[in-house]
Amino acid sequence: MLPLKLETGESKLLTLRELLSYDFYIPPFQRPYDWGSSQVVDLVRDLKDAEFKGMPLFLGLVVVCPDNTGALGIIDGQQRLTTLMLAVAAQGGGNKVVRATAGGLTSLWVSPRKADGDFSIALLSGRREVEQTLSQRLMVDAYNLLIERSGEFKEETLLDAQVILYVAPGLAGATSLFERINLRGKEVCQFDLVKNKLIEWAGAEHDEEVRHQLEDLITRRYDILYQRLDVTSHGEPLDSDKLLKVHWILFTERQFKSSDRVLQQVDSALKAVASDGMGVGTWIERYLNTLVEVAEIWVAVERPYERMPKEYGQSLRDALLDFARLGRDGELQPLIVAAIRRWRDQAEALVRFCEISSFRSALSKEKSNRGRSFKWRVARQLYQDNWTDGLGHAVSTPTDAAHQVFWHTTPYWNVEEGSRLGEELSEEQKNSQVFPDGALESPQFYIQYRHLIHYLFWKYGRHLPESDEWGPYTREDISPFQDSVWFGKEGAFRSWDVEHIYPQTPDDQDQREGRLHKKNMERWLNHLGNLTVLPIRDNRGMKNVPFVGEPSKLKWLQDQRKVSFNELLANSDYRGNLMDRPHWGPNNCRKRVAQIRLAATELWGYPAICKLGVGVWDERADDRQVEDDDEETAA
Repeated sequence: MLPLKLETGESKLLTLRELLSYDFYIPPFQRPYDWGSSQVVDLVRDLKDAEFKGMPLFLGLVVVCPDNTGALGIIDGQQRLTTLMLAVAAQGGGNKVVRATAGGLTSLWVSPRKADGDFSIALLSGRREVEQTLSQRLMVDAYNLLIERSGEFKEETLLDAQVILYVAPGLAGATSLFERINLRGKEVCQFDLVKNKLIEWAGAEHDEEVRHQLEDLITRRYDILYQRLDVTSHGEPLDSDKLLKVHWILFTERQFKSSDRVLQQVDSALKAVASDGMGVGTWIERYLNTLVEVAEIWVAVERPYERMPKEYGQSLRDALLDFARLGRDGELQPLIVAAIRRWRDQAEALVRFCEISSFRSALSKEKSNRGRSFKWRVARQLYQDNWTDGLGHAVSTPTDAAHQVFWHTTPYWNVEEGSRLGEELSEEQKNSQVFPDGALESPQFYIQYRHLIHYLFWKYGRHLPESDEWGPYTREDISPFQDSVWFGKEGAFRSWDVEHIYPQTPDDQDQREGRLHKKNMERWLNHLGNLTVLPIRDNRGMKNVPFVGEPSKLKWLQDQRKVSFNELLANSDYRGNLMDRPHWGPNNCRKRVAQIRLAATELWGYPAICKLGVGVWDERADDRQVEDDDEETAA
């Protein structure tokens, strides 16, 4: 079938059968394939429904824009057309979408982004290559799902599906139209909307040569950005809108608020530049160059296990991995990104401090937005190289930065720390706040701090073999606390069961001694001293078994793969005497939490912050630029 001639500015209602007579390509500035199973299942369901009703399925508007060679680049619809290509091949129509070029090489009906080209050809030609990125994994998953469900609708139903194909005369008009008519697929994210806004502003340039140069710049920069954001095949999608916000906090000249939308900020900034007669192109170039720079660092901060640059030293890598384990990064990511850009490996000290500060805030029940405006302001100043302390001196080292951030955002570990740092707290101050050290004694630790338990035990488990007192009892040839154990999917430490050491057995109800012990343990049941973590496969068989006896949880723990904090439960010097034999009792909870608190003070308390540059309050920390934090809690 000869293709219908398409004129720019024209739209036509076409079936998929007719669409197959054209060739399309996905421009480099477009997002890689990202349809998940839910979108594919929706498409299959809609095709089944259309077949049942005996009417063609309408798949919305597809917007294309010819390049200077006349080739049709897809501006809106690349996810749908790629999935339709997979569906045609899954129905046995591979010859309809896999084609030979004039030179005898193979091409596709919808040519994907360069990074996915050869992989996609191999997939649809029956040759399987190992997927390297998330987009390739999603493509394989979609193809397999479409093959699996290919019998649920006929090939004719698929080929009769319809779209309206609109040929936009220019790139700027095509992207702005895309925002208004994108009705199918995933919700358009801020990251893509900002890209479209930049293209729209580039299209307002009257000089055609300059306009093409700007569009080429945007294409090249977004091609790199999408490569940065296309994570490894086993990873989860990165939140590009989060990157957008972190970058804007660092890039802008004004204070960013959590309620601000980057899209509106970008548009307002470009309007101001245009009104002042300054170069819009210069602003766009600076914005995109810094966005690419920030993206490379941000991906390493957001996903250190997957995308750590090889040039980062081991100490910085370890610090970023621990910060990621804590999982409370929203307020401090901009500062960490700015610090790595400025100090590279030396930034490890500030990353470590940010981890401590964030963990303390979580334990003390501080609002996550405490000091938010300060953190974001100094992050911007560090990135732009104009952060000064209260004396007007440049904040030039990570330890200087840690000192500043401590005094403006970080709670004391305990009352003693306040005294050692020169502040004697009043009784009212002592009673009005939760100190992190004291929070470890909470009777409801399991309920109040469950989101921190895995992180706490991971750090504790790593600490014990290195401690003077317990190292000789816990050192192993192979440590179970490897990064792959935390970040890997199979048996990941984060999925280990949180287990109560004292179990409530049937005897607790049936026997007098059991009922009495249960009553004595009521306030200790959810106490940190009564908690541990165990691999799910190891734990499920040990529910409600007494601590000692036959069978016993103690003997079972001794027989398991060595985990330092569980191994020590067999050591009476560590957990005290079993005064409530055969049960784990209040005495053991008290002894164990005392041991944990000693270690916690080394890890997150006064000794830890002193090593990172925090000292008594001085005029350096006298920041006269005070902002109100947003009321909204940060995500």
